[in-house]
Amino acid sequence: MEIWLQRYPWVLTALAALIGAYLCARIVNTLTAAAIAPKPALLQQSIGATPATTPVAARFELNANRLSRVFDVPLPPPPEATAAPTTPQKADWQANPTKSSLHAVLIGTAVTVPSRYSLCQLTNSDTNESFVYSVGDKFMGTRIYGIEKDRVLIDNDGKNEYIDTGVAQPSFQNLGVTPIPAQPAAASDVKQLSENQYVVSKATINENLSDLSKLATQARIVPSFKNGVANGFKLFSIVPDSLYAKIGVQNGDVIRRINGYEMNSPDKALEIYSKLRDANRIEIEIERRGETLRKSYSIE
Repeated sequence: MEIWLQRYPWVLTALAALIGAYLCARIVNTLTAAAIAPKPALLQQSIGATPATTPVAARFELNANRLSRVFDVPLPPPPEATAAPTTPQKADWQANPTKSSLHAVLIGTAVTVPSRYSLCQLTNSDTNESFVYSVGDKFMGTRIYGIEKDRVLIDNDGKNEYIDTGVAQPSFQNLGVTPIPAQPAAASDVKQLSENQYVVSKATINENLSDLSKLATQARIVPSFKNGVANGFKLFSIVPDSLYAKIGVQNGDVIRRINGYEMNSPDKALEIYSKLRDANRIEIEIERRGETLRKSYSIE
C-alpha cells in the first residue's frame, strides 16, 4: 500500500479536493436556500385587532356519471314523471234526498238509538215480496243508509233518494187543526190470565207487525250490553196503555230471547220478526233488575 501511495501520490490529493468541493457545495446550497426562503408569518394579537378569517374550501359538486364510470357502478334509472292525479268524478249526490222511482213501498219502520239498529219493512211491487231490512242492507240494487220514521234513505248508484209509504200525509199545520193521536189497543185485545201468561188477539199482532213506525212510538228501544257483549234490547219510556204495557213489559226490561231466539244482533231480530206473523204462541225471556222472567202469550 505504501509503495502504491508513493508511486501515485496525486490520488490522495485529488480525493481530498473532491471531498472539499462537495462539502463547499452543500454549504453554499444550504445558505442560499435559507436566504431566499420566505419568512414565516408571526401572528401578533393586539387589542382591537380583527382576527383573520379562515379561508373556507370551495365546494364542488360530484359528477354522478363520472363516479359511476370510476367505480363501475350503474346508476339507478331516473324516476318516471308522476302523472298529475285526476280528480275523481263526483257522484250525482244531492244534499236533500228525492223520491225514488223504484217500484217499492215502505210498510213501516222501527227507529232505535243508535240508528244502526233501526229496522224497516219494504215491499218490492214488481214481485210483491215484503222483507225486513236494516241499515247497510241492499234493496233492489240500492243500499239503505238511513231509516227514519216515515221514510227510508237509499243510495241509488250515487243518487240520494228515499222510499216512503206512497200515501200523502195531510198537513195539519196548514189546515189549522190538531192531529188526533193513535188510539191504543182495546182492553179486550190483550187478556192477562196470570202474572206471566197472556192472551193476545191475532188482529192486534198483525196490526202492530204491519206498522212498525206505530210500534216504535210506543217505547224507546236501545241495544243492551253486558260485559261488552250484546245480550238483548232494553226498553225505556214505555207509553202507558200501549201494547208493551199491556203485555207486562216495564221500563228498563231487557228482552233477551223471543221463542228461544237470542236477541243479540239485528240479524236475529229480523229473523224473529219474520216468524212472529205465523206464530200461535210467543214466549219472551226478560231480564228485570238482574232477575230472569219468562212471559208467554197465546195468539187467538
